[in-house]
Amino acid sequence: MHKHWNKVIRYFVAVCLMGLPCTAVATKWRVSSGVGVSERYTDNYDLSATDKKNKFVTVVSPDISLSGSGGGRIDYDVLASLTHHESSDGNDSTNPALSGNANAELVDNIFFFDVSSIVNQNRVDPFRTTGDDDFSRSQSDNVTTTYSYTLSPYLVGHINSFADVELRYSYDEQWNSDNDVSDSSRQAVSFNLNSGRDFSVFDWGLVGNYSKTDTDDSDSSGQSNDDELKSADLRLGYRVNRKLRFRGSVGREWNDFDSVRSDIDGNRWDFGATWTPNKRTTVDIGYGDRFFGSTPTVDISYRRKKSVFTASYSKELTDARTLRSQRGIVDEDLFGNPINPVTGDPVFVFPDEGQTVDERMSFSWALQGKRSSITWRGDHSTQQPQSSREEVVFISSSIELTRRLTSKLSFDTGFDWENQENELDEEFETWRFNIGLSRPLGSKSNVNLRYTYTDRDSDLPGDGYKENRVILNYRINF
Repeated sequence: MHKHWNKVIRYFVAVCLMGLPCTAVATKWRVSSGVGVSERYTDNYDLSATDKKNKFVTVVSPDISLSGSGGGRIDYDVLASLTHHESSDGNDSTNPALSGNANAELVDNIFFFDVSSIVNQNRVDPFRTTGDDDFSRSQSDNVTTTYSYTLSPYLVGHINSFADVELRYSYDEQWNSDNDVSDSSRQAVSFNLNSGRDFSVFDWGLVGNYSKTDTDDSDSSGQSNDDELKSADLRLGYRVNRKLRFRGSVGREWNDFDSVRSDIDGNRWDFGATWTPNKRTTVDIGYGDRFFGSTPTVDISYRRKKSVFTASYSKELTDARTLRSQRGIVDEDLFGNPINPVTGDPVFVFPDEGQTVDERMSFSWALQGKRSSITWRGDHSTQQPQSSREEVVFISSSIELTRRLTSKLSFDTGFDWENQENELDEEFETWRFNIGLSRPLGSKSNVNLRYTYTDRDSDLPGDGYKENRVILNYRINF
């Protein structure tokens, strides 16, 4: 684990050093850090269905956030945390987390370099439990720590005001601490020729993409998870007015990966419209077709001062390595308010490492009042690997209520629900209830007392469990 962690950090720091001559004239920096220390009691330490054991565990969680701009030549945005668990039986563990991005301008307005890094924890088998927090996941044999980085140099140019050009190369690697999850690397090249400032009502673009993924080994069936994807598209757009824009594209893709389909290549197209009736509302809808079927899209966003609503639907070709690195740690809520400590939930990913069609619906709604706020989220993902006809469904939903009781005392409570189903008619369902009180102890510290109850029903023997947990946490911000 430490070898992968050090390698990711080394690549990220190396590219950031390109901008050191510019950081001396940094115009804006933001640094925040803190540490949380908690004592946790659980009546089911091993998340066992029959043999419940209680235990106290001490958890130390430092984190740091850094963002800045060096004279317009380099930008940083880094969020990192480390969680260490001290158990009374000596079964200690440490979980790292990192989400970092940097961009350096190496040649004025021509040559740029992007680098990003992600370190997070994910499930190995989505149908087996991992618990509901970083401590439970650290004790589970069903968790992998995913380390990934991406290096991406690119050139930009302009053909007067007629067209803009970008040529980008990307290289990324991903490692996993669990041997059941394949390590892999990917190379990608993209070319974009887009209409320039001469085009205001009508716009166009030519796009070409190539990517090749190499995995370190095949799965247990001997099937290769390597793939090669190529595509070319012509994109057109027409802006009717400031509120309505139509778009469309036609193209072709040439693919090479293991699939039960007889044809994984062919023509593709899509068309859609974006409607922005005001600054608070955006509606984007579309419909298209690819070798695996229709590809409708919906993306709705509505924001007011005290409420936020988002909804989306998509059907796209992806793979497990992409899904694992999509969700890093987050440090703010839907309104942009900071969250302490930083959080991040593992994603549900089909265990097959090959190409997968992911049909996903998501929504979120948040309402923020003077003393209270409520947030409701939902996600429905149907994943179909192309190497088989098996299909799995992942559903999750959560609702959280917070209220400030007094000037120094806050209350929160919430429900979470997760459900998974597979082609064997197996169903796995988890309900979780939590309630907590929080009080500041000064301008930079607070204490939180929380109770959580979890009830998991599983079709796998010994995978279901019930747990009561009490957590007392103290946090200080530096």
